[in-house]
Amino acid sequence: MKMKLCLCVALLLPLFSAGADLVEGVIYLKGGKSIEFSGGDRIRIPKKHRDVKAFRNVFTKSKQKEVYPMSEIDSLVCWHPRTPEYRRKFIPAEGVGWCWVYFQTPHILACVYAGKGYGVASSGGVQIWQRRRWFSHSRVAYYLQKQGDASYYSVGRLKPGKAFRERLCRYVADDPALCARIRTSNTWCDKTLLMLQEYKIGN
Repeated sequence: MKMKLCLCVALLLPLFSAGADLVEGVIYLKGGKSIEFSGGDRIRIPKKHRDVKAFRNVFTKSKQKEVYPMSEIDSLVCWHPRTPEYRRKFIPAEGVGWCWVYFQTPHILACVYAGKGYGVASSGGVQIWQRRRWFSHSRVAYYLQKQGDASYYSVGRLKPGKAFRERLCRYVADDPALCARIRTSNTWCDKTLLMLQEYKIGN
């Protein structure tokens, strides 16, 4: 999966966001089976703790809906039909809900949870719905999970400052060299988060 990390944190009205969450993709089930939806088929990117809805022949009168329980899904990989080279992964994070995988290494995973849901732009970037009405609020949070951990560690919102860097270091304290670089970093939160790609368990 190419690392073209285009995070479009959008303040979107319903008119603009309509249909943006219908994408091509592959559903990977926990039993090892995979189901692809491309061409005239589409998947609706799920949110919160909802099951995945997919559609065969979505642009015709013979459209058929298929539903896959969240509990049976390992992951969902999807893309915009115009940019299939940029594939985005979503996972049903236990105790959190559907999350977009921001990055994943053999040692650590970072993901984004958006209560209002997600879309994929024609450029291939992930769109995170922050709100759909001017006076509504939604939750956007970042989570980490080390290889072998069952639970997810909440980083919270990306608010720059010492407190944010310390939250990261508490979770990766077993890599003191990386923590030292994080504590002295002076970059945007998303770039600081990407530094965790260098993390190695017990380094």
